[in-house]
Amino acid sequence: MRKIGLTGMSEKAPGISVARSIRVGCPNTHIVAFGEPMQAGMYIDIDASYVVAPYDIDAIVKIASAKGVKAIIPNMDDDVEAFAESKDIFFEYDINLLIPDSNIVRIANDKLETYQYASSKSISMPETVRYSEEMDWEPPYFLKGGSRGVFRVRSREEAFVIAQYLKQMGERPIAQKNLDGEPYSVAGIAYDGDVVALMIKKLRIAENGTTIFGVTIYDEDLLSITKDFVLGIGWEGPFEVEFIRDDDYHLLEMNSRFPSWIDVGVSAGRNLPAMLAEILFGQKLKIESYKYRTGVTFIKFPMTATTDIDKVVGMKVIGGVEWRRRNM
Repeated sequence: MRKIGLTGMSEKAPGISVARSIRVGCPNTHIVAFGEPMQAGMYIDIDASYVVAPYDIDAIVKIASAKGVKAIIPNMDDDVEAFAESKDIFFEYDINLLIPDSNIVRIANDKLETYQYASSKSISMPETVRYSEEMDWEPPYFLKGGSRGVFRVRSREEAFVIAQYLKQMGERPIAQKNLDGEPYSVAGIAYDGDVVALMIKKLRIAENGTTIFGVTIYDEDLLSITKDFVLGIGWEGPFEVEFIRDDDYHLLEMNSRFPSWIDVGVSAGRNLPAMLAEILFGQKLKIESYKYRTGVTFIKFPMTATTDIDKVVGMKVIGGVEWRRRNM
């Protein structure tokens, strides 16, 4: 049986949505989760869970090799960067990845590098700088802190408090000027010189920048802008690119993995995680049509998963649990 590994399994990360998509699109694929015992995705739509410390590449490779995992999809920006720096180790153990080199990953993950690249290519993007208490910007504007989220600040006092929080979390806050308009997002896979994508209009966004209500759309101009940017930096693998639209589209940022809303593609007929799984297992991606169902609306909401306490304790003690499909 084919086995694929996933990271980013917390309730706020994309791993749960990726697992759900692969479960539907590749029902005979064994899904293995790498994470921490208290992460919800270690128990939902997967077949095995293994406890690893964050960014512990050696542990992931060792477990994957021993358990016959032949492909892995990292689902956190920091994971993608760590995996990119260690691609040779994965390939040495015959574990397939689809991610670019680390210098290209940094263009996506470092929002200053994203801005510098966009500016050099005349791609419209709101001014983005390293946050400083001495900044003379008038709120509102945005503070970004890597995987800690995006925060819209309404006063200098609020900016200071959020910046202190981000610094305590080990982040170096980035400030981005506010631009009024309608928010859009494009998820996709860059592969073999082409891009297959799924586009949404965001209808409601949480305080931390997470999309919780949206609808699938299709726009040739948005697809063209996305392809030019993603292929221009030499990207390979999954991604998300976020935009704001007034009269035109303006790039806000790029994320180096699938977004948490990616499972809407199952209903829209564009199951990107399942497509990526097939690529990683050696299938050639055939894009017969760039189009899919538009008008498919989704809403993200909390849910409760139940399991026996011995499963959780088991992972704490022995580091892994082999699940049965009907355990949950």
